Amino acid sequence: MLLGHGRDYAWSATSAGQDIIDTFAVPLCEPDGSAATVNSMHYRYHGQCLPIDVLEKTNSWHPSPADDTPSGSETLHAERTNFGLVRARGTVRRKPVAFTSLRSTYWHEADSALGFVALNDPSKIHGPGDFKRAASKIGFTFNWFYIDHSHIAYFNSGNNPVRAKRTSTHFPVSSAFAWRSWNPDLATARYTSFGSHPQAVDQSFLANWNNKQARGTRAADDNFGYSSIYRSQSLSDRIRRGIRGGAKMSIPELIDAMEDAGTVDLRATKVLPYALRMLGRPRDPGMRHGVAVLRAWVRAGGHRLDRDRNGTYEQAEAVSILDRWWPKWMRAQFRPTLGTRTYKRLLTLIAQDDDPNLDGEHHGSAYQTGWYGYAQKDLRRLLGRRVRGKLSRVYCGGSKKRQGTRHKCQSRLRASLKRALKQDPAVFYKDKTCEDYEMPSSQWCYDAVRQRPVGAINQPLIHWINRPTFQQVVEIEKNAPR
Repeated sequence: MLLGHGRDYAWSATSAGQDIIDTFAVPLCEPDGSAATVNSMHYRYHGQCLPIDVLEKTNSWHPSPADDTPSGSETLHAERTNFGLVRARGTVRRKPVAFTSLRSTYWHEADSALGFVALNDPSKIHGPGDFKRAASKIGFTFNWFYIDHSHIAYFNSGNNPVRAKRTSTHFPVSSAFAWRSWNPDLATARYTSFGSHPQAVDQSFLANWNNKQARGTRAADDNFGYSSIYRSQSLSDRIRRGIRGGAKMSIPELIDAMEDAGTVDLRATKVLPYALRMLGRPRDPGMRHGVAVLRAWVRAGGHRLDRDRNGTYEQAEAVSILDRWWPKWMRAQFRPTLGTRTYKRLLTLIAQDDDPNLDGEHHGSAYQTGWYGYAQKDLRRLLGRRVRGKLSRVYCGGSKKRQGTRHKCQSRLRASLKRALKQDPAVFYKDKTCEDYEMPSSQWCYDAVRQRPVGAINQPLIHWINRPTFQQVVEIEKNAPR
């Protein structure tokens, strides 16, 4: 478990996910000197033609009291080079290559135990400095948080490799430009210094929900979700209000802020207000009613919440409208400018929405995608608001050849909302899990969290909560015995 405490300090973590994995293009070869093909099983390394290691493992399984999966088996196959595991094959300038994935913690997964041993040893942790030094020994990418009776602190861990100059962090790199001091025999490289890692001591507060580590820290090259909007803001906004003017929050108040943030629809609080300004006051009675319902929901805090536990959300109509509207709204805002092909390819890189029932999973964790920030920044720019790090162009109301305009954007958003209002909610909320629980097309059930069954043991659905992996509340006594 990535949390713990001594008698007078405590620590916990959230996943970070900075960039510790690179793709290398490794030239293929044949040991007899003949022309290589994309299927060749040897590769070039420092003038040598080395064989690709083939790794295979066969797994089999049989039914048990905890799992009734029928008997079966599988054979796992992997190919390994001095630059990591082969992920694909192709050509670069007509020459065959293997595209490999190299992770800095490969073969060093157990090394992080040194950091955990230190964190769990009260004789070694006497303050923020000791905590940060212990966390720095952890090669995995995590955000670490610390508290004692006098201090709070943060440190971002991870073996961040030092890359060759002028190499891209977004595209495959030639194996001629390996990580600095890369040693394939030991699987080690030069890593960025302790001082370069994001860290802090005694900020007014620390709030994190898997969001970006710090300004100026880049995400992994497969992460397009860090934008100006992130779900941690639902928590940090409440904390800022609670400590405004030098006030302090009690532990129950902080827990209330965490619980209240857990039922927020991030789209409703951070993106919808700008879309409503763009929509204005439509003449169509149905649209005018829909806009009024959405505005009332925003004023109420944008929660997906059933306070009286009658199986229906308090703002059920508004929730339904936004759920049906969101995909149509995003298409109307971005597809005409991006073009259908580019728009569809972008959706394969990052989900357009991360609602509580993404892909029918009922897992609870929600609202982590960059589209919320893309949409909000674009609308803010059209509305004449100040935008830091603005997008390369205005998308809403535009086309491939021209910038978007406020009038065109308003027209397209209104048309998309009108289409959404015509969609049958019962069809939208159709869900296999809800049918199994005899709640077909139930909005509450569509969001509800489903516990994964263990054999014949099952649990009832619970009200949606944007759940973390775990929650703990720790109060440190000032004179706690060590």
